[in-house]
Amino acid sequence: MRETYLMRIWKYTILFLLLVFTLVPFLWLLDTSFKSDEAIFASKPTWWVSPFTLDSYTWALGKKGIQLGKLLSNSLITCAITALITGLIACISGYGLARYKVPGIKFIFVLLVLAQMIQGPMIMIPWYKFASSMSLLNTKTILVMIYCTMTIPVGVWIMSGFFKTIPIDLEEAAYMDGASKLKTLFVVVIPLALPGLVAISLYSFILGWNDYQYSLILTNSLAAKTVQVGIAEVMESMGSTNWGGILASGVIIILPIILIFAIIQKFLIEGLTAGSVKG
Repeated sequence: MRETYLMRIWKYTILFLLLVFTLVPFLWLLDTSFKSDEAIFASKPTWWVSPFTLDSYTWALGKKGIQLGKLLSNSLITCAITALITGLIACISGYGLARYKVPGIKFIFVLLVLAQMIQGPMIMIPWYKFASSMSLLNTKTILVMIYCTMTIPVGVWIMSGFFKTIPIDLEEAAYMDGASKLKTLFVVVIPLALPGLVAISLYSFILGWNDYQYSLILTNSLAAKTVQVGIAEVMESMGSTNWGGILASGVIIILPIILIFAIIQKFLIEGLTAGSVKG
């Protein structure tokens, strides 16, 4: 069916409204983070920033505030390790499921799906007891372990579907040239599957970055807790709340995800599409 002029107008109108609905809250957050306390609580809110100040950002990153720099470091380290482990395991396991006839492969895929259903509060107490018995409470290690249990099943499923889109003739040609299976995987196959690998790595990073409940229960010191918990503690603390500092913290936390997604969005969309269609 050929798209008419009116249909095109209607489509772009809806997209514009969705864009406004998505961007306006962030733009207001960004705008307000540069205002003074008096301007934030003015009786008539305005987009105009006067006077312009960076006090909120100074508070957020300084020792008087939530020490966002340390919390960001914890989150970045935890999420980066999660993404790296997920990408490595999902790549190798997904390749094996896509290329080899494994007994009970359908059952394996069912388990991968069921693994996503048993998360959150259902297993919070077992995780806490496990971390306590292994002396992993208040460490980044336990967070990485938990995040990997959530991301690896999805990653294996997506990478398996992505590897199925790659012609096996390319691998056979590499074997004829004398390449080993391991060399063929890393030199021939993985470069072609890079969009899928980037997709699951970014998914893993964002999932860990947005986590609140596990970090809240399993960490309690500046050495391990993440940015989500740090901001929540400031908002729930007694006394005067520095809303400007909280807004500035929100901007700082959001920007890394926006920048990462903007850089690799092409790979993310290609990877998720191929994995979901062929998996």
